[in-house]
Amino acid sequence: MTLSIIIPVYNDPEGLTRLLRQLQDMAVFYQIIVSDDASRDASDQASDQASDVASDVTCPPADLGFDEAAMGVTYLLSPEQRGAGHARNQALAEVTSDHVIFFDSDDLLSPDFPSLVQSLSQSMDNMAFDFCIFGHIDSRSRAVGGVPGPMVSDQLLWDALVAGQVAGQAGDLAGDLDSPRQLDPAEVATLAMVAAYPWNKIYRTEFLREHNIRCTEILVHNDIELHWSSFLRAERVFATTQLGCEHFVAEDGTRLTNRRGRERLHVFEALTPLHGILHQTGNEVLFLLPLVRFYIRLFDWILQRLDVQYRESFHQKASQFLLAQHSPATIRFVAAQDPDLARQINAHIRRGW
Repeated sequence: MTLSIIIPVYNDPEGLTRLLRQLQDMAVFYQIIVSDDASRDASDQASDQASDVASDVTCPPADLGFDEAAMGVTYLLSPEQRGAGHARNQALAEVTSDHVIFFDSDDLLSPDFPSLVQSLSQSMDNMAFDFCIFGHIDSRSRAVGGVPGPMVSDQLLWDALVAGQVAGQAGDLAGDLDSPRQLDPAEVATLAMVAAYPWNKIYRTEFLREHNIRCTEILVHNDIELHWSSFLRAERVFATTQLGCEHFVAEDGTRLTNRRGRERLHVFEALTPLHGILHQTGNEVLFLLPLVRFYIRLFDWILQRLDVQYRESFHQKASQFLLAQHSPATIRFVAAQDPDLARQINAHIRRGW
């Protein structure tokens, strides 16, 4: 198993330096690709950092299958700012390893990440996976409760899997997620509802390329299409509660998570293709409810943070999106399975009239 890491970056020399040094110390990556989204003074900052690491890097361990391969750093620079989605997409075209992870320059991998990679490498002796989703730490969760884990809404989904409380699941696999294992279809549909992050999954590179799975090239929410297209297209999804990374968020920071402006209105560009993919794959019965629950929850999250002057426009776009994606038949299906969810759909539609 060979693994590359894609790192989009924009004006974050400190975070990138910290991460590159960690990657050098871990020495599990066949290829490091830094994709710079037109940072200021990029050639004097990020590219120099990448070059410094590349000149001092060591070969990955032989027991991960690298033997003669030396880890290298590739630096890509966009001539204009086009967002993290574009940065990730252009970097994916440069990947030569059989597996890849997308990461962020201001996050860090966990100390246990090499053992996670080792576990996956051993699992592949029996069966290849399209992607493996792993546990992570959210700095907000650690700050509030001192607990090294994700936000509460995501943790509840992981807990349901471990407890065997997923609808339609036989229960014989409950409790066994300490090491990577393949999920059954009901488990896949449940875990798809976690927040759409790009950095909590290791992908098989050819799986992404075969299905043309990419990020939406918008400023924020670019990872929603990547996340959901992967869950809808995958035949073999692995998961493990092993903690693979820590996601750092400052509530008063300036990162994309904190954006409150017009860029949030582009979320529908990421969501619109998903119902088409769902129809193509024929998995409506399994995935329709999880998908709708995901984006209705996302709508509420956005509205809590969106600047007041953009809320009316958001309501209008949400209403148009829901009317375009849902036929009377899908609304009846949702209402039969989850009446409260159907009421929420109707409420969002009415607000945009």
